[in-house]
Amino acid sequence: MSGDDPTLQGRPAGSSGAGGTGPGGADGPWPDRSHLGDGRYRLDEVVASGGAAIVWRAFDEHLARPVAVKLLHPHHAGDAPVVERFQREARAAAGLTHPNVVRIYDTGREDGIVWLVMELVEGPSLRDVLLRREPLDAVVVGAVGEQVARALAAAHTQGLVHRDIKPANILIASDGTVKVTDFGIAKALSGSDATLTNPGTVMGTAAYVAPEQLEGTDVDARADVYALGVVLYEALVGRPAFSGDTPAATAAMRLSYELLPPRRARGDVPEELDEIVTRATRRDRTARFADGAALAEALTPLLVRRPSLLTARLLPGAAAVSPAPAEEPLAATGAFARPGDVRRMLGSAVSGAALTAAVVLAAVLLRDPVEPAAVGPAPLAWPVADARVFDPSRPALVGDPDLAAAAVDDDVQTVWSPGDYATADLDGSGGVGLLLDLGEVREVRGLTLQLVRGGVDVALYALPDAEAAPAVRDGIEPLGAPLAVQRDVRAQQRMEWSPVAARWWVVWVTGVSPTPDGRFTVEVADVRVLGPA
Repeated sequence: MSGDDPTLQGRPAGSSGAGGTGPGGADGPWPDRSHLGDGRYRLDEVVASGGAAIVWRAFDEHLARPVAVKLLHPHHAGDAPVVERFQREARAAAGLTHPNVVRIYDTGREDGIVWLVMELVEGPSLRDVLLRREPLDAVVVGAVGEQVARALAAAHTQGLVHRDIKPANILIASDGTVKVTDFGIAKALSGSDATLTNPGTVMGTAAYVAPEQLEGTDVDARADVYALGVVLYEALVGRPAFSGDTPAATAAMRLSYELLPPRRARGDVPEELDEIVTRATRRDRTARFADGAALAEALTPLLVRRPSLLTARLLPGAAAVSPAPAEEPLAATGAFARPGDVRRMLGSAVSGAALTAAVVLAAVLLRDPVEPAAVGPAPLAWPVADARVFDPSRPALVGDPDLAAAAVDDDVQTVWSPGDYATADLDGSGGVGLLLDLGEVREVRGLTLQLVRGGVDVALYALPDAEAAPAVRDGIEPLGAPLAVQRDVRAQQRMEWSPVAARWWVVWVTGVSPTPDGRFTVEVADVRVLGPA
């Protein structure tokens, strides 16, 4: 379904049906109803809504149990072929009985309303989790992937392809069990000939859709494998795998680029999990896992604790960090031997308030850098139209802002430096850096840094516009956490990532190098922003 498709959780989006207000409110397009199914299903509270449907928490009066009722939007409900597909797919999905699948109980049509009755999952979606937290511990990501893959395996065995695996369709129940919802709904609402550019059609969500879905070829189980791989990448790295200035541009990026291995974004991702995600997201579907079962079998050996016990950490109120390594059962391969490393890595950077000040981070930085294989021509270096000092908390101590140009003039003999600091935490300022303007939106795949001396800590951000940078004032407006950081940057460091389209970039330094006289500094000789090869 579309990116705004509702899940079974969320803040109330409308008023209670019991008082006579119809779905979506009195002024909405929905008929005024408090019950469906000849009075069987009482509509209690809207829990989510989107362009395709609205979801109510409801009560089954016959079986005396709470349920979720999804109502198809009136503009779909009036389309006979869509309704036929919707009900056909619902009946097929109702045959799925698996602990990791949201059960479908009933479907019907009444007075122009088309509805679906489902298991009510009391818990957040993975989308909710990713919005409120930094990148997840690798062991938890593996447990999410294993459970979703098991759900897909059950569907693929019956010839069903989900077509819209995304964080919003992955739910975490109150006992920690991961459940997948909306099987077949994307197909029902789109039809077999839909594309992302056809008005009113839906064929999956732009950030996760498989390349073959864009190309209009036959879709099979491997499209679900791809989408799940992209979801796991986002959970590991903390940012979507691809980011364009429109949904269509985001989706189209995967036609030209392979998704880079997550270890390029986060050095502590276990090699085994990195290989699984990389294989799942190959553009050539013949190189992926054949189906959900094959993907699940690859993930299972990495987990020695019951997966739902691991994913229970994602529930509201659960501990935000993993147990100490001694408390965490380890796979025989050692794949998850350091589940807390990434949080410790991020912790030193996040201690600066400025690291909550970005919207979309486009960095992929390594703790133990692995040089990329030399494949094809060297990437293009985009010209930097302008560079400005970016120091929201210490503008008076930065020095001459014009020196920022020295970092982007292709001359390593000229150096930008904010000056010396008495302490390694930049005298408590939180950070200092450069705001780079590429002059227009560009597809960026990497960045190189050349420093006079290594050892600094860096975070990179891509911003929607220059105004997204926090104002220079006391305190920094929190606009989101970085998606990746790098400690101990080498004197010459190259970083790569899956393409991100943006004009404005921030190179943000949160840790500085010691000088011979016992002070601390950062000296940037050259910054290059890399585009496609």
